[in-house]
Amino acid sequence: MVWVKLVSTSLITLIMIYMIYYSLVSIKAYRGNFNIAPHHKARTKFLVLIPAVNEEAVINIPVDDLKNQKYPKKLFDVYVIADHCTDKTAMIAKKHGAKVITTEMGLNVKRHGVGKSNTLDYGLHYLGLNEWNKYKYVVVIDSDNNVASNFLQRLNDYAVEFSEPEAIQVHLDSKQGHGFINKGLNLSFIRSNYFQQLPEGDLGCASLLGTGFATSTKKVINQVGGFRFHTLTEDAYEEMYIISHGGNVKFIPDTYVVNENYSKIKQASKGMTRWSRGCAQCCLYFFNYAITHCLVKPSFKNFHILCRISTLSKMTQLIIIWGFWIWHYIFGSAFSNLRVDWLIYPMWIQHFMLLLSIVMTLNIVVFENFYLLYPIYGCKRTIYLILNAYVFQLFYNMINLWAIITFSPI
Repeated sequence: MVWVKLVSTSLITLIMIYMIYYSLVSIKAYRGNFNIAPHHKARTKFLVLIPAVNEEAVINIPVDDLKNQKYPKKLFDVYVIADHCTDKTAMIAKKHGAKVITTEMGLNVKRHGVGKSNTLDYGLHYLGLNEWNKYKYVVVIDSDNNVASNFLQRLNDYAVEFSEPEAIQVHLDSKQGHGFINKGLNLSFIRSNYFQQLPEGDLGCASLLGTGFATSTKKVINQVGGFRFHTLTEDAYEEMYIISHGGNVKFIPDTYVVNENYSKIKQASKGMTRWSRGCAQCCLYFFNYAITHCLVKPSFKNFHILCRISTLSKMTQLIIIWGFWIWHYIFGSAFSNLRVDWLIYPMWIQHFMLLLSIVMTLNIVVFENFYLLYPIYGCKRTIYLILNAYVFQLFYNMINLWAIITFSPI
C-alpha cells in the first residue's frame, strides 16, 4: 500500500500546485494592470502561412481578411499551403490574392512531423532557408479564420515594443453556434484570454493556441530547422520549447482571429481527443525537464512549465481528488474496517486541501466567469452560461480520461 499512497499523494499534490498557481495568476488579472504595447511605425516583415486540406468552402475568408490588412503590403506575404487537396482550394486561394504552395510543387521536399506541423514545415522548406529568412516572423492562420484588420499592425507593435519576443499570440475568439459544447468552449476562451493569457503574457508565458500567432524566424524557426514541433499539438509543444529555452511568449488582447467552434458531440469528441493526446505527448517530452528544473534551478518559467503540463490532470482531478473525497467522507464509515488511507498527509492537511480545492474550483468555474459576464449579460444569463460551461468541463474531463486511457506515443 505504500506505493499507492505515494502515487496518489504525488498526483493530488501536483493538482494542488497547478490550481494554486492559476489562482495566483488570476489575482493579477483581477487587479487588471497589464503591459499593453503602444502603436509603433510598421517595420516588421511577416510571412503568413495558411495550412489547408480541402478547404475550398472557406479559404477565401482568411485570404480576403489578410488582403485588407491596415498594414503596408510590402511588409507581408500570404501563402496558402494546399496539402494533398483534391478540391479547388489552391485555385480559389490564388484567385483571392494568396500565393499558393501545393503538394505537387515540392515532391523532393522531405516531410517531418505530423498534422499541421507537417504541413507548415513542408511549406517553409519548399520556400527554402534563404527565402524564409527575409521575414522577421512566421505567422500561422487557420484556413477558416476571420482575421481582424489591425492584426499585423498589432503584431508589429508587440515585436517592436518587446524587442522581438520568440512568439506572440493574439486574442482568440470562436464562432457562435448552439449547444453546451459551443457555449462552454466560447466561455473558456473568454475566461482564459483574460485570466490566463493577459497576466501570463506579461510574464512572457502566454499560451500558443494553434492559430493567430507569430513565431520568430531567427530565434525559433532557424533553431529547430523549420516548423518541427513533432506532436499532435504543435502549438503547445512550441510554447513549452520556447519557455524552457528562456524565451518569451507575449499576448495581444486588442486584436483577434475568430476560429470555428464545435457544436456536435461527435465532432467535439474527435477534436478534443486529438488535442488531449497531443498534450499527453507534450507531457512526456517536458515532464522530466519540469520536475528536475523546478528542483535544481527553480524559476517562474520552469514552474510555469510544470503547471502547464499538469493541466493534463484535469481528468485526474475529477477521478482522483473528488473521487477520493467522496469515498473518504461519504462512504468512509462503511469501509472503516478496511482502513484505507490514500494520502501520507495528516488529516488536518487533507481537510485544508479539500477546502482550498473547493475555493479554487469556485474561482475558476464561477467567480472568474461571473466577473467577466455579469456586466454584459446580467445575473440570469450569466448563471445559465456558467452552468453550460460546467457541463462542458465535465464532458471535457471525460474526453481527457478516454484520450489518456487509449493513448499510445508516436
